[in-house]
Amino acid sequence: MRICARCNGKGLVNCARCEGRGTAAEEQLELIASPVRSERKCPKCHGTGTVACPECEGSGTVEDEDD
Repeated sequence: MRICARCNGKGLVNCARCEGRGTAAEEQLELIASPVRSERKCPKCHGTGTVACPECEGSGTVEDEDD
């Protein structure tokens, strides 16, 4: 086993949807007015700004290539 290079062993990476902010912009169309833009909790990371690393699946380690 070795430390995951993508997350540096943390098991977490920045959320791609909100770019690590925890909030995502959402536009709602109004019937008469122009679109209304608001910030809401990111649905992918639930506001944390991070998600499990896809390389190590959140464990922080990956198998050695020669195993």
